[in-house]
Amino acid sequence: MIRVFSEEGANCVINYYNDKEDSERFAQEIMDTYGNKAIAVQGDVSKEEDIIRLFDTAEEVFGQVDIWVNNAYNNNGTKGPIDTFDNSKFQYVEKLVVEACMISAREMVTRCKKKGIQGHIVNMSSKSAFLTSSPDHLCYIAVKSAVAGITRGLAYECAKDGIWVNAIIPGYAVNSRTDFNSERYKRTVQYIPSKRYATPEEIGNVVAFVCSEKACQMNGVLVDVTGGTMTGQM
Repeated sequence: MIRVFSEEGANCVINYYNDKEDSERFAQEIMDTYGNKAIAVQGDVSKEEDIIRLFDTAEEVFGQVDIWVNNAYNNNGTKGPIDTFDNSKFQYVEKLVVEACMISAREMVTRCKKKGIQGHIVNMSSKSAFLTSSPDHLCYIAVKSAVAGITRGLAYECAKDGIWVNAIIPGYAVNSRTDFNSERYKRTVQYIPSKRYATPEEIGNVVAFVCSEKACQMNGVLVDVTGGTMTGQM
């Protein structure tokens, strides 16, 4: 996603939790490759003070925040059937996903209005919020369903202020842990009509598009980027 926005000429803040060396190396790679600015900033977005610090740092370095993407998730050991539900573990997930959406939206809207600028918020929801076929993932379903509702409510509320709010429903995508020879990959790829995982850049392309002028009539939209997975049975 950072690569896509950098290709479009955006300066980027890369939020990381605990991998400082790799994040700073990636920021330098972005600057060397695309010529624009990128900084890596540590922060735990389950904490309100860290979200505020991310905004403050971005404004200090770049002057303003035009686009904010909520993309953090950690299941924190919450996977399992309902009779194993641990509320203390779930509270962290809820803060990381749901409260982070609310707090970052408050900061984004308040700061854009103060500066008299428009802005974009993009949230990451999930197909699991609509096709609840993943066993033992009720906590994930709960927070990602909340993201979908927050997105639509914010879009309606903030449109008058020139703030666009949309959400992405990503499908299966390649990441550093993807094993193309594993049984899991061979099984899940059959759910996808195109019979392949998306690349991170393909997801990023859609995120960048909804933040562009060409998507000016898209607001409160939950964009299906699942390669057709949402059209069939899983």
